[in-house]
Amino acid sequence: GTILRRHRIPLPPPHEDQFYTIHHFNINIQVNFYSRIFKIVDCDLYTKNFLRKMGIRVNPPGTRPDDPYAKERRQRILASINPLHPYERFDTLKQFLEYDGQVLGFSCAWNDPEYLCFGPRELVLRYYLSDDTIDIREILPENSGRDVVPLFLKRAKLPKFAPTEMYQPGTITNYTLLNVLGRSGRNRGWYMRDPLQTGAVHQEFYKDCDLKIGAIINVWGRKIVICDCDEFTKEYYRKKYGI
Repeated sequence: GTILRRHRIPLPPPHEDQFYTIHHFNINIQVNFYSRIFKIVDCDLYTKNFLRKMGIRVNPPGTRPDDPYAKERRQRILASINPLHPYERFDTLKQFLEYDGQVLGFSCAWNDPEYLCFGPRELVLRYYLSDDTIDIREILPENSGRDVVPLFLKRAKLPKFAPTEMYQPGTITNYTLLNVLGRSGRNRGWYMRDPLQTGAVHQEFYKDCDLKIGAIINVWGRKIVICDCDEFTKEYYRKKYGI
């Protein structure tokens, strides 16, 4: 609200018969209004230009003192909203917004051990930068005698060391929980997050840095050779990895 209404303010004693004028104001000085001391810290650009036109040398801006109560209150609020054991954040939205619609394309070949007489099978591998997933489709020549399938490998993250053992549901999670006070024979239980990730299963998946011309990748036990890539992929690796 308004601390002091608009009127002419007298000077402090012993000059109480006079009033404040424009020449009494400047930056980084103190003024006495009815025995209350106010410090002028700064002013706007219009006021600075006006004071200079009046022939007043404007002082450099001062520093505003910290409010002890506001500082302590801010610390209490931060301490109350920050948990003692904060959860790790898995933010994939930034990657999705940055690389949505950008796909790396590779030409691959696979020597099928059951049909070596027909030569290598031509494949097209697509790597989606938005979520690090891969899908593969096969290019079938005319009258090849093979059945046409939609995809050689449906879109998903490709593990490096596949095939792996089958994991039970709930084994692969972002967090591991400890049953600290659970009791048998009851439906109630208390759990806490394990910050050490004891017993967590970590899988390694193929990234864009693993895909390069001449590399051999493991597609669920099938050794596939990357032979070439499109122009967009070449430009992407040139900008990101300098190759």
